Amino acid sequence: MSGGEEDFDPPTVSEINGKGSHKLDDGTEAFIKKELGEASICAKIDDIGWLSFISFAWVFDYLWKAFRGKVDQPTSLSCSIFDSANVNMTRLEIMWKEELKTKPDAPSLFRVILRFMKYRLIFACFIFSLCLIFGFIGPTCLVRGLIAFVEKPARNPDGTVDYFSGAVIVGIMFIVEISRVLLYGACWAVSYRTGIRVRGAVLALMYKHLMNSRSLRNMTPAEIVNVCANDGQRLFDAVTFAPLVLIGPFVLVGGLGFLLKVIGWPSIAGILVFIVFDVIQAALGITMVRFRKRAIAKTEARMNLMGEVIRSVRIIKMNAWENLFVNRITKLRAEEQQCLKVAGYAQSLAIASGTIVPVVATIATVLVIVAVGSDLKASDAFAAITVFFVMLFGIRMIPYGSRYLAEALQSVRKIQAMLLSPTFDPAIPMPRTRDIAIQMKNARFVWDIVEPEKADKPESTENGTTENGTAPNTDEEATLLEQTPRPDFALDQINLTINRGELIGICGSVGSGKTSLLHAIVGQLIPESGDFALGGGAVLAAQVPIILNQTVRDNILFGLPMNTQRYYRAIQAAQLSKDLEAMPKNEQTEVGERGVTLSGGQRARISLARTLYATKDVYLLDDVFSSIDKNVADKIFANAVKDFLSDKTVLLVTSDAEYLAQCDRIVYMSEGRIAGIDTHEKLIGENDGYKEFFEHYIQPTQYASRVSSPDGEKPVIEDVNEEKETTGSTDKLADDEEDYGLANVSKSIYAEYILAAGGFAIFSVVIAAFIINVASGIFSTYWLSKWMNDVHKDVKAPNGTVYAQTFANQPDLSFYVIVYTVSLFVLFFTGLFKAMMFVKVSLQASTNLHNRMLTTVMYALTNFFDITPTGRILNRFSKDMDEIDVKLPFSAEAMLQNVIICVGFLAMIAWVFPAFLIASLPLFGTFALFFLCFRAGIRSLKRTENISRSPLFSHVSSSLEGLVTIHSFAQTPRFIDGFKTKLDEHSGALFLFQSAMRWQAVWLDLLVVAVTIIVSTFIVLFCGTITPADAGMALAFALQMSGVFQFAVRSQTELESKLTAVERVSYYYKNIEGEDSTEDPTIQPPKDWPSNGDIAFQNVTMRYRRDATPALDDVSFEIDSGDKVGVVGRTGSGKSSLANALFRMYPLESGKITVAKLDTAGIDVHALRRAMAIIPQDPILFAGTLRFNLDPEEKKTDDELWAYLDGCGLKDTVQTLPEKLDFKLEATGSNLSAGQKQMICVCRALLKNAQIIVLDEATANLDSATDKLIQECIREKSAGKTLLLITHRLGNVADMDKIVTVEDAKLKIENKRGASEPLYPILAPPTPTTKESSEPAPEEPTPTTTINEPEPSESESPKSE
Repeated sequence: MSGGEEDFDPPTVSEINGKGSHKLDDGTEAFIKKELGEASICAKIDDIGWLSFISFAWVFDYLWKAFRGKVDQPTSLSCSIFDSANVNMTRLEIMWKEELKTKPDAPSLFRVILRFMKYRLIFACFIFSLCLIFGFIGPTCLVRGLIAFVEKPARNPDGTVDYFSGAVIVGIMFIVEISRVLLYGACWAVSYRTGIRVRGAVLALMYKHLMNSRSLRNMTPAEIVNVCANDGQRLFDAVTFAPLVLIGPFVLVGGLGFLLKVIGWPSIAGILVFIVFDVIQAALGITMVRFRKRAIAKTEARMNLMGEVIRSVRIIKMNAWENLFVNRITKLRAEEQQCLKVAGYAQSLAIASGTIVPVVATIATVLVIVAVGSDLKASDAFAAITVFFVMLFGIRMIPYGSRYLAEALQSVRKIQAMLLSPTFDPAIPMPRTRDIAIQMKNARFVWDIVEPEKADKPESTENGTTENGTAPNTDEEATLLEQTPRPDFALDQINLTINRGELIGICGSVGSGKTSLLHAIVGQLIPESGDFALGGGAVLAAQVPIILNQTVRDNILFGLPMNTQRYYRAIQAAQLSKDLEAMPKNEQTEVGERGVTLSGGQRARISLARTLYATKDVYLLDDVFSSIDKNVADKIFANAVKDFLSDKTVLLVTSDAEYLAQCDRIVYMSEGRIAGIDTHEKLIGENDGYKEFFEHYIQPTQYASRVSSPDGEKPVIEDVNEEKETTGSTDKLADDEEDYGLANVSKSIYAEYILAAGGFAIFSVVIAAFIINVASGIFSTYWLSKWMNDVHKDVKAPNGTVYAQTFANQPDLSFYVIVYTVSLFVLFFTGLFKAMMFVKVSLQASTNLHNRMLTTVMYALTNFFDITPTGRILNRFSKDMDEIDVKLPFSAEAMLQNVIICVGFLAMIAWVFPAFLIASLPLFGTFALFFLCFRAGIRSLKRTENISRSPLFSHVSSSLEGLVTIHSFAQTPRFIDGFKTKLDEHSGALFLFQSAMRWQAVWLDLLVVAVTIIVSTFIVLFCGTITPADAGMALAFALQMSGVFQFAVRSQTELESKLTAVERVSYYYKNIEGEDSTEDPTIQPPKDWPSNGDIAFQNVTMRYRRDATPALDDVSFEIDSGDKVGVVGRTGSGKSSLANALFRMYPLESGKITVAKLDTAGIDVHALRRAMAIIPQDPILFAGTLRFNLDPEEKKTDDELWAYLDGCGLKDTVQTLPEKLDFKLEATGSNLSAGQKQMICVCRALLKNAQIIVLDEATANLDSATDKLIQECIREKSAGKTLLLITHRLGNVADMDKIVTVEDAKLKIENKRGASEPLYPILAPPTPTTKESSEPAPEEPTPTTTINEPEPSESESPKSE
């Protein structure tokens, strides 16, 4: 805060490095340079004076510029260096390590956080205590004194009223109230900075720990994003409210003492009311805490499913499962809503009961005074009412405190669990001999506990479950895993010595441990026993590449300094030159999240170029050729592996016998052990397992294109279709809904929310309930004033005796008591009705908004998911829905309640002092300026805060998905620094927004002080003409407005800021273009369609974007029902685009496609997709039962499921499971091997019994044995059906009826083969070869020359599965 910190003069980097013996690390030095060089708006906080600090006046300059329209989007909103994540995380990390050292058995992050902020918390509590003292002086001394002045005015010696005495009281009241407001502002000023520091330190420490962990264990990146979004905010809220919660209840003690002194023991009735309501509040608080906790758990379950759905959206669309998953998410949402409803009732009743406590306490006290026959002066009565309202503050803190503390405690426990997970030490011992690169002796490695590598490799491809960390299985027919805390799979008895400069090939069946071996070398597996040494740094090119939302150059450099010569050599070796030439901005082209604007082949080669660019001693290439067509793979093997890395140690995972034959030695893996190490020739002759492995392997090198390669005629451009996959003239992905602007939240957004809540009629009922509730509370105070006016009059008895009336001695006592008591019941029941009604209406609104957005997103066009980062979509369903669920209703309820109270109070003051209307005109003008002019600036800050979240969440998501790659490149510190920078940007935006809100509150409170002083002045001036009761009532209302008025306006501003969440949600369901509606009966095909599998493309042209080159260019062909068609072609040629066009994933520019003689453009898209089956390259499974994954729509009987499982070779395996068909699969099917997952996908597709089956590289990443099994299963089950097989394994198309060759978006088709001759004799399964193919033969190239460059994982669509 201000004070000591503002006078701090940061030293230069050179000064810091010059002091002492400790040199700063690069990250810290860069951080300090940045902080010293860039002054943001938020950094002003360190240079301001104390008065500007506690009144938030420093924010005014920005708001004034915003009002005048002179604010551009700030280039830097980084918070102050004292509030930065880097500084505070370092401090918290030291404290956490001390906690682990002193209390290893029971460490507490909560205790550490308390230590971290204890002095600032104590200071804030001290300031707030002073604020409460000044708040008490007003009602206890000054209100009572002023009303007493009206009752018995001080007189001058000449008998006139001594107005100076009254003016002194007014002056003291002015000073006291100003001090109270400023102290309250100071408390918030300190607490905001404390909250920013705690939030930044905790989130940065959590992220750093996760980035230094071997795996995410049982978490997903979506869950971590949710922690950053919601749990970080809960920590901030809890810390900022902590002083109010801790000190607020002490007001009750002070109030009790004052009331006993002034009113006597009858005031105990009022105190008892407070105690009863305290108990009620506590019960409501506990209820709210319990159900909020349940709601948070339900929210996390919904978000996990939502993350799964968004990641798998293409396969969901291709199977027309949108409605199925909408129902699943809606069901989870309904469960979440039930918890939110109970928590909402508890919160609303707590708020409602809190506001009526002072009124009820006053009524109870007055009724007891009447009952015992005592009297009550106006000065004492209205002083007591004011004290009761001050005491209300203490009771109000109970529900807020319970909620914030409960949510924060749960968040802290969740983060603590992450911090207690083990981290890995990247340091690996060096071998004793310099000639040795890798040495293992009797080594045993196991995966990290619970689902390791889940985020990095959501689906395994080449090595089965070893890729996502469970790796239990060593055979495609092996038993499905039970879910155990530690996977059974391990690398065991590994004895391996690799010399420097060796080229080592690694092969083996699915799940044999190939990827596990590479991960063990880079430290991702836990070494349990044996010896392991690594000579130098190792870098891994993972099979599933991490592509960041940056330029191609940044993705290749990956944080390393630019070395131009090596950089361009790496690009050439990875065969990327032609790709870059075709991109709009060459290497400066920005690629999307997870490489969604690139084909699979391009992603793989960018990842390979990144690996080549890194200067390391050991290079680990994990099946990098699986997603690259053969022709390009040959070039890469020659130029990159054999030439570029000729002097390096290279470990290459591959199943290609040609490449293995050129390796110095081969490591053959089986069941987690090394089953053989030798050359290819010797292993073939001596190792039966190796020989059997290659007997099942279909060599992809012996076919005509190897003999008559087009290389001699023209250069091959593998990926010429990037233009269709990039965003065209602009590389930035669409940001429309992240609107940055100063425009008002339009009335349509308010109307949208009201309509979602049930319409204007329901809204009117809610408003009426609020008005009646507030009016009954004001009426009770008015009735007390009238009662006192009527009672405190001298009454002349019939006998002429004049006597003074008291409460216990008056003719109309019963009338006043009955009306007063009735007002109590009206107050109670209207409060109850209002609370119940409001919760129901607000929850209905949030659920309707959620369901509309969900339905729209699920039915959106595919290109929406191509250009929208996953983090942004999840942000809508997590952070924005959390605001609509919880915070928006709170702000709306507070705004409605307090606005109506303020209007009522002002009306009553004007009724007592009509002149107040004239005197308050300047105040209303000032208020209008505040309310109308500065809302724009506050709204823009809220939008900026919203926008700054998305880069932060995208960074978290992409970095955690690429954890293994980041570790192997030793880039963890860079990503941690990037997280800190983005977190500081968001913290700065959050701090500026909160400060602007508090600035408004402080200055509105000062306006209310002016109202109080005007009323006090009128009381003094009109002394003698107004009754003490009326004076007391007017002053009580004026003082009560102090917190109420600013809270009303602030709630309205907060409501507007929360409505930006409604705006963002409604943007989705209003602007996202959807696919055809399934409700239109006119576009439904006949019930028996398709009766056959005829397919015809007629002059089809399709682009992925309007300004892109065609993915299919004037393509025409026909396929007869029952034909088996192989589709081949090189990377980016448009093979997968055929499937995209057939399934109408993208609109056609021209031409038409017919299925069973029916134009697909004229029928419902979902009916079309249900009529076909597709088996994608990446096996997509969902968390749930095996039964659900086989038959998501629950249309098949158990007998049918078992029959198909039997046909796919899975029946015996599934029958061994205790749960059988109800066996629980984890997210992405991570507790299965790759072969099992793909077999389940095959079984699922065949269960559809569709006339047309499409295999889009379905077996590209599986070993040949598993491939053969799956192919046989498909052939058997698809007899008589049309089969389209997109593949790069030419053996799979040997028995096809037709071959479709795709090249540069054009198409060639081979006619059916004759009965007596094979289509391509040279495609017959070969024997393994141990030497390179011969030189190109001189004969004329046949049409098969273009069937040579398959690419397994690439999908020409902008976003592959």
